Amino acid sequence: MVDAPGKAKEKPNRLGAGDQKLPAFCKSSYETKDQVGVRATQLLLFASEDAPEGSTPKAAVYEDVIVYRNDGAEQFMASLRKAVQGCATQKDDSGVTLKNFLRGPVPGGGDDSVLIERTRPATDDAGEPVAGQVHSLFWAAVRQGDTIAFVSNTGWESGSAEKGDTVTLGTRAAARIKAWRG
Repeated sequence: MVDAPGKAKEKPNRLGAGDQKLPAFCKSSYETKDQVGVRATQLLLFASEDAPEGSTPKAAVYEDVIVYRNDGAEQFMASLRKAVQGCATQKDDSGVTLKNFLRGPVPGGGDDSVLIERTRPATDDAGEPVAGQVHSLFWAAVRQGDTIAFVSNTGWESGSAEKGDTVTLGTRAAARIKAWRG
C-alpha cells in the first residue's frame, strides 16, 4: 500500500461497520453520527522498510474514511478538538491514567487537520511496568470538504507508535481524499 511509511505486511483488511470504534475522550460525543453518509474502515499492518521478511509488524493502523452530509465534517473536527481539549487526563477501564494532547495540524492535511497523541505508562511484553517510560498512540484526523480520514496508529504490542509515521499516514490520506473528493 502506498500510504504505509514502510512496507505493508499484507493487503489492507476491510472491517465491518462499527468493528473499530473511534477513541473515546472522557466519554465526549464528537462523531456527529447523525450526519454520516458513508463510512468504511480498514486495518493495515506494516513493518519498517528494512525489516527482514517474516518480522513482526512495526504498527497496526486503522483508517476510517467518513463522508458526511451537510456540514457534518466541519462539526466533527470542531467537536473532536473540543473533546480532546476537555479531556487532558482520563482513566482507562483498568484504572490506568491516560493523557491526551493536541499536537497541531498535519502538514498538507487538507482543509483542516489535527494530530492527537495519547500517552500511558509503558509496559513490557509481559505487561509489567517499565519505570520512567511512556507508551504513545497517535491519531491524525484530516478533512477535505465533506470527507474525514481518521488514522489510528497504535504501534505494535508494547511498542509505541511513532509520530512521524502518523504524520506520513495523515498527509498521504489527505492527498488521497483530496484527489477523490477535492
